[in-house]
Amino acid sequence: MKSDFFIDRPVFSTVLSVVIVIVGLLGLVMLPVDQYPRIVPPVVKISASYPGASAQTVTQAVATPIEQELNGTPGMLYMESTSSNSGGFSATVTFDIDTDADLAAVEIQNRVKQAEARLPAEVIQNGISVEKQASSRLMTITLLSNDPKFDEIYLSNYATLNVLDMLRRVPGVGSVSNVGSRYYAMQIWVMPDKLADLGLTVKDLQNALKDQNRESAAGVLGQAPMNGIDVTIPITAQGRLSSVSEFEDIVVRANPDGSIIRLKDVARISLEASSYSTESGINGGNAAVLNINMLPGANAMEVAASVKKVMEEIRANFPEGISYEIPFDMTTYISESIHHVYRTLFEALLLVILVVFLSLQSWRATLIPIVAVPISLIGTFGVMLVFGFSLNMLTLLGLILAIGIVVDDAIVVVENVDRIMNEERLSPYEATKKAMGSLSGALIAMSLVLCAVFVPVSFLAGITGQLYRQFTITIAVSVIISTVVALTLSPVMCSLFLKPESGEKKNRIFRRINLGLATGNRFYGRMIRGALKHSRRMLAAFGIVLVGIWLMNRLVPQSFMPQEDQGYFTVELELPEGATIERTREVTDRAVEFLMNDPDVEYVLNVTGSSPRVGTNQARSQLTVILKPWGDRDSDGLSEVMQRVRAEMSRYPESRVYLSRPAVIPGLGNSGGFEMVLEARGNTTYAELQRAVDTLMYYAAQRPELTGLSSSMQGDIPQLYFDVDRDKAQLLGVSMSDIFSTMKAFTGSIYVNDFNMFNRIYRVYIQAEAPYRAQRDNLNLFFVRGAGGVMIPITALGTTHYTTGAGNIKRFNMFNSATISGEAAHGYSSGQAMDVLESIVRKHLPASVGIEWSGLSYQEKHVGGQTGLVLALAFLFVFLFLAAQYESWSVPVAVILSLPVAGIGAYLGIWICGLENNIYFQIGLVMLVGLVAKNAILIVEFAKEEIEKGRDAVSAALTAAHLRFRPIVMTSLAFILGLLPLVFASGPGSASRQGIGTGVFFGMLVAITVGIVFVPFFFVWIYRIKAKLKR
Repeated sequence: MKSDFFIDRPVFSTVLSVVIVIVGLLGLVMLPVDQYPRIVPPVVKISASYPGASAQTVTQAVATPIEQELNGTPGMLYMESTSSNSGGFSATVTFDIDTDADLAAVEIQNRVKQAEARLPAEVIQNGISVEKQASSRLMTITLLSNDPKFDEIYLSNYATLNVLDMLRRVPGVGSVSNVGSRYYAMQIWVMPDKLADLGLTVKDLQNALKDQNRESAAGVLGQAPMNGIDVTIPITAQGRLSSVSEFEDIVVRANPDGSIIRLKDVARISLEASSYSTESGINGGNAAVLNINMLPGANAMEVAASVKKVMEEIRANFPEGISYEIPFDMTTYISESIHHVYRTLFEALLLVILVVFLSLQSWRATLIPIVAVPISLIGTFGVMLVFGFSLNMLTLLGLILAIGIVVDDAIVVVENVDRIMNEERLSPYEATKKAMGSLSGALIAMSLVLCAVFVPVSFLAGITGQLYRQFTITIAVSVIISTVVALTLSPVMCSLFLKPESGEKKNRIFRRINLGLATGNRFYGRMIRGALKHSRRMLAAFGIVLVGIWLMNRLVPQSFMPQEDQGYFTVELELPEGATIERTREVTDRAVEFLMNDPDVEYVLNVTGSSPRVGTNQARSQLTVILKPWGDRDSDGLSEVMQRVRAEMSRYPESRVYLSRPAVIPGLGNSGGFEMVLEARGNTTYAELQRAVDTLMYYAAQRPELTGLSSSMQGDIPQLYFDVDRDKAQLLGVSMSDIFSTMKAFTGSIYVNDFNMFNRIYRVYIQAEAPYRAQRDNLNLFFVRGAGGVMIPITALGTTHYTTGAGNIKRFNMFNSATISGEAAHGYSSGQAMDVLESIVRKHLPASVGIEWSGLSYQEKHVGGQTGLVLALAFLFVFLFLAAQYESWSVPVAVILSLPVAGIGAYLGIWICGLENNIYFQIGLVMLVGLVAKNAILIVEFAKEEIEKGRDAVSAALTAAHLRFRPIVMTSLAFILGLLPLVFASGPGSASRQGIGTGVFFGMLVAITVGIVFVPFFFVWIYRIKAKLKR
C-alpha cells in the first residue's frame, strides 16, 4: 500500500481513529480496577481440630498423615502447617502461579479424603475443611454497641445470623470470617464430685445425650399398599432438643426404686459461647469484627461498593443501640493511589504538550500530537480488556511511560513535513506525500523495535513475568496504535492544517529556543568530529561505561518490590507462653489506649488470643493499627508512627512486641519483610532446632542490615505429664480410652453432638465447671468405672509430674521448622537482608539445619535477579529486528553499542536518589533500551540513505546527525518532562512511581547529552571496519 493512500482518503483515516477511540472507551468503562494484577499464587488451606490434644499429639496423629498425602501435589511450591496446644491443625499449600486454583483445591480435597482412614475418629467428627484462601483482605466491618445488654456474645451471633449470610452472597466476595467469634453452644458444666457420688461417669452423660438428643424418622400411617384409607399420616416425634430446660430434663439414669437422675442434678447447663480463646474489639470497646476477603479476579471497587450497599440494607433492621463501622477498606488505598496515577498522567500530558508547542512553534502543528496522543492511549484500554488485564498501578504506570513514546511518532511526522514544506517550498499536501515516503519505513522500524524490546520480556515465567506483562503489553499496544495513527491520521491532519511559514519574525521565546537548538546542533557537530579524531579516548570511555554498569549493578541494593505506605500496620504482643487470656487482655488494653492517643491513628482493631504467626494462642494479641487518611496526618509516613509505637511498647515489662507492615502484594506472605524458614532435616531434634533459632536470632540482632526480627518458634511451655500405670489399669478392668476421654472431657471439653436453634445447627459440649479444672489436685475428683462397677479415681491409676514441651509445632515441607521474619533496615534492601541471613546460617548453624524461603521472599529468591536476562533479551531482539530491517549484520551494531551509555545514567540516578534495583527499575531499563534505540535508528536510517547516495561515512553521519538533532532533542525532552511527575511523586503508591520514573529520567538525560555522540561515532567506525575487511 502506497504511503499516500491515507492522505488521499481523509474520511477513511478519521473513521479508523474514531473506531479506535470508541473501542478504547468501551474498554475503559468495563475494565476492573485493582491495586495489582492477579499475581498471587493460589493457596489452599486445610484445617482440622483435635480438642484437648497437645501440639505433639496433633503433629503425630493429624499433621503427619495429612501431610504425607499432600506432599507432591502437582504444581505445589511448598506447604506449611501449624499444630497447636489447643488441638488445632492448619496447613496451607502454596501452588505455582500458573496452577488453576479450583483444580488445586479439588486435588487437595481428594488427597485429604485418602488420609482420613488414618485420622482419629474425633478429628473426622469435627470436620476437616479444605478451602481456597482468598488472596487479599478487602475490608473489615465491625458491629458495635454502647448498650451493656449487647455484649460480645450477642454481637458476634447477631452478625453470624443476620449479616454474614447476606455478605457471602455479594458477587465477588470470597469469604467472610467472624474474627474472635463467640458462636453459641450448649455448654454442660459437669460437677465431677456429684457424678462420682452417684456412681456415674462422663461416658454415661455422653450416651444419655446421644440417645435423647437426636433426629429420628418415626414412620407413616396408612402407607401403600392399603385399602379403604383416604389419608396417609406421617408420625412425628420430638427430635433434637433446642432449649436449656429441655437439656436439663435429660434422664441420665432411672434407678430401680423409681427415682430418676436428670442432667441438671450433676451439671449446670447454659447457652453461651462455644469458645473463649479469642476476643475481638475496636478502639478498646467490644465489637464483632468481620473480615471480608475478595475472590481472585474480582473488581475491588465494585465489590466494596456492593458490600456497603448491602450493609445499608441490613442496618435498617438493626435493634436500637447497635451500629456498624468500616474501619478498614483496602479500596481507599487503591482508589487514592490510582487517583494519584491519573493525576500524574494528566500532569505528564500537559508537560508533553508544552514541549511540543515550544518545539513546533505553531498552534496548528501542536494540534496534531494533541489529537494523536489521546487516541493511542484510549485505544489501549480496549486491547487491555481483550487481554484480561485490569486498571491497576502497573498498567496505568505503563500508560504514563507510553505518553512520551507515543508523542514521538506524531512529532517526527509533523517536524519532517514542516521542514520539507519550508525548505523545498512545497504545498502542505505535496510536502506530506514526500515526507511520508521517506518516513513510513522508519516509523514502522521504530515501533517494531519497541515491540521487540517489550514483547520477549513478557514471556518470563512466574510472578516477574506476570508483572512485566502488565507493563510491556500495555506499552507495546499503545506504540502499535500510535504507529497506525502516525501513518493514517497524522499525515491527513498535516496536509489539511499545516501552512508554510509566512516569513514574519517569530516571537522572542521561539527565537531564543531556535537559537539555542542551532547552537546545540553546531556544538553537536563539533563533538562528533572531536570524537572521531580521538577514537581511542572514546573507546576507552565506552569501556569505562561498561565496567561502571557492572559495578553499579553490584553497588545498588536489590529488592523485589518497594515498600508502600498502605495506611495501616500490625502490632503483635507476645506474653510468656502459657499466659492466660486475662493477662493478655490487660496488656492489650494498655496498648490500645496508647495507640488511640496517637494523633495519626484513626482505628485500632484488636484480636486478643490470636497471632498471624502462631494462630490461636492465649498468650498473643494482634492489633491492626489503621491510620488517618494521607492528607490528615501529622507524621511524614508510616515508618515514623511505627517508630513511636515500637519505642513505647518495647518498654512493656511483661511482653515482647513485633511490628510489621502489610505484605507488599496483598496475599503474598504475611508481612512486608522477608520470611525465612529453618528446617530440622535429617535426625535433628526439636530442641536442636530451638537452639539453632536462638543462635540465628543472636547473630542476626547484631547485624545493621536487619530490623524487626521475630521467630515463630515458641519457648517451651509448662506441661503436666500423666504417667498411666498400664498394668494396674488392666488389672482393674479400666480401658485406656476411658481414662483419657474422662480427663479430656473434664479439662479440655468434648463435643458430643448438635442441637437446632434459629434455623441453624449448634454444638453441645461437656466440660467440668471452672473450679474443678484449675489445679493439679482437682484430678483426684475424676473417676472412671472399673470391673464390677467400682468407681476408681484417675489418680489411683497413674502419677503426675510437671515438665515442659512445645507450645505449637510448625512444619514446612514435612520438616519441623521455624519461620524467621523481619525487615531490611533503613538504607538496605531486602536482597541484602536475605544474603546476610544466609551467610549467618552457613557460618554458625549445623549443616543438618536447612533453609527455605516462603511468601514474597520465595518469589524474590527464585525469580529475582533476572535483570541480566531481561536486558539481554531486549538487546538481542533489537539487534535481530534491525538486521532484518537494514538487510545488514553490521549497521545494527552501531545502534546496539550506543545503548549502555543510557544504562549508566539510570543506575547513577537511582543510586544518588537512594532507591533500589527492583522490578520497577528493571522495567524502566527495558523502556530505556527501546527509547534510546529509537533515537539511534533515526540517525542511522538517514546516514545509511546518505551513504547510498554515494557520500563517505563521516559526512553521511554528520549530515544525518545535524538533520535529526532537533526532533531527537524535542521528543526526548517531551519524554523527560513527562517523567517529572513520577520522579517527584508523593502520597499513596509513590514508591513504585518513583522507582520507575527516576531511572528512566536520568538514563534519558545522559542519553541525550552523552549517548547521542556515540551513535554517529560507532556508525563511522563500523563502516571503516567494513571497508578494511573488504580490502
